[in-house]
Amino acid sequence: MIKHYEPLNFLNKESHRSIIGSSLNREKENSKDSLFVIHHAEKYEGKMPLWVIVELISFTNLSKLYSAMYYSEQNAIAKNMGISSKTLKNHLHCLANLRNKVAHAGRLYNVAYNPPVKLGSKYLNQNHDIDANTLFAYLIVLLRRLPNGEDKTNFVKDIEKTMTEYSDCIQLSLIGFPADYKQRLINVIK
Repeated sequence: MIKHYEPLNFLNKESHRSIIGSSLNREKENSKDSLFVIHHAEKYEGKMPLWVIVELISFTNLSKLYSAMYYSEQNAIAKNMGISSKTLKNHLHCLANLRNKVAHAGRLYNVAYNPPVKLGSKYLNQNHDIDANTLFAYLIVLLRRLPNGEDKTNFVKDIEKTMTEYSDCIQLSLIGFPADYKQRLINVIK
């Protein structure tokens, strides 16, 4: 059996059952015409490797699946990313919330984000004016989690372009952006 299907391999077995059981089955049914779902249904009795499951489950369920893992496995994944497991858990939760707001036309402007982002004491000491429950803080997390320098640079350019285009409509303080936001974002990349 593939290890991620076995609840004993997870600390939070109920969360695991919910994600790998009902949520995954629902997504398989919704995607039953997809070639990769058909392939795994026919050849492997519906058992999919984790990297295939990630194609089906929601970002929220991915975040919950990480949180359901044993701490040692959470730590190993987070260490590979150069952060603590608590920080990665927080970042996944924040990104899932941001994704849901964007996907469901939720309010991004003049709203407090929950949970607050764990930005790290070094960053906060250098940027004491940044509130961890703002759109800017969430965008810092997204920027940090992008896979490479080119994606990060393009992301900063896209933010600057959007902010310039809508400068007559946006009050920076209502989204937690400092006046020197571009330089602050560039500093995150370095």
